[in-house]
Amino acid sequence: MSELLSLPAELLESILIFCNGEGHPLSVAALAQVCRQLRALVYDAADRHLWRALFLKTFDDPRLLHSDVNEDIDWQRAFTERIWASNFLQRTARPLPVSPKKRTLRSNTSIMYPIDSLPHAQDSDLENHVRLLNTLLSVIKSACPSPLHQTVSPSEEDSGLTGAHARTPVYPPGAQVQTPSLNIAWLARTLSHGLPFTLAQRIFSWKVVGYGHNTTHNQCLGQLTAYLGFLPIPTVDAETDDAPPPPSPSRQRRAGKSRAAPRDERETEAQDMSEAAQRARARHRARPRAFCMDYLSRRRNWGPYLAILPRASDDNDNDDNGDGVDVLDALAEVSDSDLDDDDDADYVPLGVDDGSVSSSSASPEPGQLPLVPSTGALPTPEQLRPDWAWLAAARVVAECKLRQHVDAEDIAKLEDWDNLRGGAWVPEHPRPGPDDELGDPEKVEGSDEVAEEWRKYERDWAGAEGIWRRLVCWLDYDDLIHHNTLGGFQDDPDLDEAWIIVPLSLRIAGYSAPSLPHLFPDRPTLHVEGEMGGGGWVGNFDGADEDVRRVHGTVSMLSDGNVRWSTTSTAPGSNEDEWASESVQLGGVGSAMGTLGMWTGAFHEDGDPLGVIWQWRVG
Repeated sequence: MSELLSLPAELLESILIFCNGEGHPLSVAALAQVCRQLRALVYDAADRHLWRALFLKTFDDPRLLHSDVNEDIDWQRAFTERIWASNFLQRTARPLPVSPKKRTLRSNTSIMYPIDSLPHAQDSDLENHVRLLNTLLSVIKSACPSPLHQTVSPSEEDSGLTGAHARTPVYPPGAQVQTPSLNIAWLARTLSHGLPFTLAQRIFSWKVVGYGHNTTHNQCLGQLTAYLGFLPIPTVDAETDDAPPPPSPSRQRRAGKSRAAPRDERETEAQDMSEAAQRARARHRARPRAFCMDYLSRRRNWGPYLAILPRASDDNDNDDNGDGVDVLDALAEVSDSDLDDDDDADYVPLGVDDGSVSSSSASPEPGQLPLVPSTGALPTPEQLRPDWAWLAAARVVAECKLRQHVDAEDIAKLEDWDNLRGGAWVPEHPRPGPDDELGDPEKVEGSDEVAEEWRKYERDWAGAEGIWRRLVCWLDYDDLIHHNTLGGFQDDPDLDEAWIIVPLSLRIAGYSAPSLPHLFPDRPTLHVEGEMGGGGWVGNFDGADEDVRRVHGTVSMLSDGNVRWSTTSTAPGSNEDEWASESVQLGGVGSAMGTLGMWTGAFHEDGDPLGVIWQWRVG
């Protein structure tokens, strides 16, 4: 011990950093428990240089994302939260022992019965789950920017949308290996065994609204699923030495579990626990949410957003009535059946601290919920929050449809977690200084005589201008009405979504003031227009456009820092609007993962259909 204490502090710190880099992050805490002198070295240093070095040995530097992030980062908290998350998953996310024998499956409902019968999460689990999910989300959000993807310049012989379709791939180009992300690599290692059983069960059972007032749980799980896709539980042969032993009582207590689950693991021996079966179960549970026509509501802005609730005194009024009132008064209890009511009584969750290491103040303070819009008004950008539970269902439906018809290699290009990194399609622009000239006031109608400050930032900050691919999923209208009328989606083995992937070409037509100038003054609203393949698009490379629709819309910011994409397409052979879509960026701004959202009728009439869209840029 005396020899160890005689070493210089700098050498001891280097040893700790080396041990952490070799995959032993707990060595830091272990050394601090040896004696007071070593504890002071770890926890009582005058600055946080040791914790910064430990963090940067394993994770991306968050200062690369925001120029205003400097020494306000709590390196110790950020590092210890992520190590806690890794250890928590090691204790609770284990491969499921199964028998290689499978019985004949009679319905989708029976595929995952053992998972449904696993113990329900207890209160202590919910706390740990939210902490885990927020930590994982913070790792994604603070991943280093992606290298700029190369765009394909149009050639003289290009012929409109058909030419753009011919010269670009269907799926995003692969990530640049010369600039890997430590965050994404850590995420892949940490989630190699998936999520804990009780979290996976939430996706399999797919409750519309669960856990009473604890809505952050569903939203955090939904956001992670929308980002990463469905994470199946790995399985091992129960008769091999690789099968994990049942958890010890002490491990169960540390994991926050109230009872063990060996009975459930034995039951899995008679069940089909293959990845395909798990995905089929998740898809079966996602459809009722993704294709629920009650989501088409003014309070949701006819998109994948959380509903703005009316005050209690307006319960007997029409769907869109109600003066402004704080939503906190309406957040009592919401049952699972509320989504089926005509008043679309969903929830708006409390503010969520995503655990991000960023010190940005762009997000509103927790508890600052929006007011209900006045009669006939749409929710404002500050009031809109993505409904990540719906977006997760949309992601499951979309990816399962792709896996039915697309090569695994192409799917891997799209679902690569590196695609969540921001900046893949954002062209480099020098940040304007205080003396830079402002943009042309004539470019936007209704501009003030004195140009606003935001005009200095007129640029494609979202990576919108280029060639995209859009996946569109929908149900046959008779099936959509049938299952919505029955009050739920029955176990219909013949039910399947129609789908199409069409090209989409966008260009920036102009700019207007930021949707939230007090939060994002450097991100003006982008006005886009272009062309998109319609339902009759075939994709012939003969130089002649087929079913081509005009597209127009906007790209703007939401108050929680997410990017909102609103587009409208016209009817075939006409300039009249037909379909409208609302989608949210997956991952960082300008990510290669693209946007995920909902489409419906442009005029929001009774009986309008709805479906899923997932679009990604390819050039």
